[in-house]
Amino acid sequence: MKKLGYVVALACLLAGANGAFGGLATVGNPIEIDSWTQGFNESGVGSFDQMVIQIKLGGPFEASAFRNLATDWTTTDNITQTAAWASGPDSTNMTFNIAFQGSSADALTFKFWALDGIIVREGALAVWNGSGWVFSGLDPSDVPPSSDPGPLKTTDTPVPEPITMASAFFAIAGLGGYIRRRTGRAAA
Repeated sequence: MKKLGYVVALACLLAGANGAFGGLATVGNPIEIDSWTQGFNESGVGSFDQMVIQIKLGGPFEASAFRNLATDWTTTDNITQTAAWASGPDSTNMTFNIAFQGSSADALTFKFWALDGIIVREGALAVWNGSGWVFSGLDPSDVPPSSDPGPLKTTDTPVPEPITMASAFFAIAGLGGYIRRRTGRAAA
């Protein structure tokens, strides 16, 4: 039984420290017609009212890069179609598509930001290798392109995922139980 406690505590600690990426995730498979689109979902980062994407490698985006957004959200693309902005009322969960020029066989990389006003809630780097996506976080100093010269700031503390918080709680509780039992046996 004691070994099981060790295993559960270790598993919870590892799950809590896995660096799991909450936020931007794919929905379904890429759809290719003349160009191609990919479904995405943004959630788990708190409230946001803006999303920004910027091509880093490959691309560019199709005109009206953001597609299938909530009806009360609006979009803007830059002239070279290397960046796009979407904004609307506060959301905590949004499913949408991004349209890319070219073929889904071509590699590309883009940056993604979810913002609440001027506060960056999430910065993600999305890498498409021609057959699958890999996501990682952006450096906090990497701020989105903006047509508004106003200052942007990053959140002081990231919003943790609920599963990570639960894993950490169970790990701490298990460790506390182990210590309590250990000190109780030593006194007896």
